[in-house]
Amino acid sequence: MTLYNPCTRSVGPKNAKMVAIGEAPGEQEERVGIPFIGPSGQRFDEMLESAGLHRRDAYLTNLLQTRPPGNKLDEFLVSRRDLPAGYNLPAVRQGRYLHPELLPELERLYLELETVKPNLILCCGGPATWALLGSSAITKLRGAVHSSRFGKVLPTLHPATTLYDYSNRPIIVADLMKARHERDFSEIRRPRRLILVDPTLAEIRAFVNTAVLAPWLSVDIETRGGQISSIGFSCDISRAITIPFWDPRKEDRNYWPSLSEEVQVRKEINLLLSSSVPKLFQNGLYDLQYLLREKYTPRNCTDDTMIMHHSMYPELPKGLGFMGSVYTSESAWKLMRHEDTNKRDE
Repeated sequence: MTLYNPCTRSVGPKNAKMVAIGEAPGEQEERVGIPFIGPSGQRFDEMLESAGLHRRDAYLTNLLQTRPPGNKLDEFLVSRRDLPAGYNLPAVRQGRYLHPELLPELERLYLELETVKPNLILCCGGPATWALLGSSAITKLRGAVHSSRFGKVLPTLHPATTLYDYSNRPIIVADLMKARHERDFSEIRRPRRLILVDPTLAEIRAFVNTAVLAPWLSVDIETRGGQISSIGFSCDISRAITIPFWDPRKEDRNYWPSLSEEVQVRKEINLLLSSSVPKLFQNGLYDLQYLLREKYTPRNCTDDTMIMHHSMYPELPKGLGFMGSVYTSESAWKLMRHEDTNKRDE
């Protein structure tokens, strides 16, 4: 007897701009025969309305249309040793894979997406995200727009999480507000940015000469071993510079070839920091303690994005990664960075 036993059907317009994918049917979904109808579905409807969206406009489906025993997806997951030859899907959870008998569920889901051709696929929860992106790391992937072979994907937390942790509600609503914007076009739109890395002393001087006349200056540091490993500046939403001191590519780990040149670089940095240009930070108290310790003299430090965000939305997380997922259309840049064994302090 196969595990595959669909008890629900997908609903919504076949030309919907947005497809919302849940995990699997619960008791009420099984009874009624459609997804997102139980307690978590009712909460989902309420959050959609809060974000300016409506259930009737979305195509609603699930990763699985077969109800797991006890509503526990883990009952449908197996270890690697239980997989047949040729099984090539990644793990849904660490060391746990979707049961081979349920692979028709994926085929059905993918056919639905190819039929509807939505502008945006909203993946609710880790398993739905796994089906489209090959990873269920929902806390890392949520809020950012990703590409898939079926189109644009926006992962968010599953609405069921709000039933036991209500603090997740504003996070999901924020993601749904982004979905309201992203569903209107199919392509991924990202701003063009020019970032100068590995600068020369001459390039730093040229940037400083421009930045001291700018209306504002954004400042951010990275730290390692109790000292500043790099410092970044931007005075334009499309341009930035990062000035390194620590360089893992070199044997001595020093970016600058001589002490005299590094001294000149630090003088240029202090010229910029001590200028009257208003300075913008993210969690600036962290940055300022290091800048002062290294004898820089920052002036006119007026704004802090973390404090401003927290004052407006105290119910939301205030880390830079989360703020980036809410306020920008950038991909999750933390996932692009490869950490080595020498972790930074921050």
